[in-house]
Amino acid sequence: MIENRTMAGKMLAEKLKKSVSNPIVLAVPRGGVIVGYEIAKKLGCSLDVVISKKITPPDNPEYAIGAIVHDGTLYKGPSWEYYSNTKDFAKEIESKKIEVNRRLEIYRGNADYSLDKKTVVLVDDGIATGGTIFAILNWLKKMRPREIILAIPVLPESTFEILQNHTQRMIFLEKPVDFAAVGQFFNNFEQVSDDEVKVILSKYR
Repeated sequence: MIENRTMAGKMLAEKLKKSVSNPIVLAVPRGGVIVGYEIAKKLGCSLDVVISKKITPPDNPEYAIGAIVHDGTLYKGPSWEYYSNTKDFAKEIESKKIEVNRRLEIYRGNADYSLDKKTVVLVDDGIATGGTIFAILNWLKKMRPREIILAIPVLPESTFEILQNHTQRMIFLEKPVDFAAVGQFFNNFEQVSDDEVKVILSKYR
């Protein structure tokens, strides 16, 4: 059991500090920013954010079939083709892209990144199915970093096996076989506010 996101970040930083030199920590808001902040502090490196939104069928907003990042890079899940020709599907994709860019404007002011030949540590507070992370990884590969390291407190064994083929290295704290939700592996998994994220990011502007 992990105490909270802050402790998760400190524990991941300990695993990273001996093998990573001057990376960029890219955290996924909101919870991932708490974790990423502790890693960036320990490694003495920069902290930034990247955002991905789930794409869902218009008539089933709880069912994720893919994800999108700010420039339109997609992750298409196993059910994508089934829903891709349904009414208003194109509108769903565009609305999620607009929302991603709106949130980036709030958190960092623009969608301009410079990651060429840099080591990137991608951080979230946990992964379930991994759709949003897959979309970010698809985008990251286009940015031509030297190395992509995924640092995650907890993710299910099944998702870990798939993600191994999409990133050079993975650092984690727990990899359970029996997995229902990320929050079950934390003693404290309270909601993180936009204001908390903005205060942390202001230290790196």
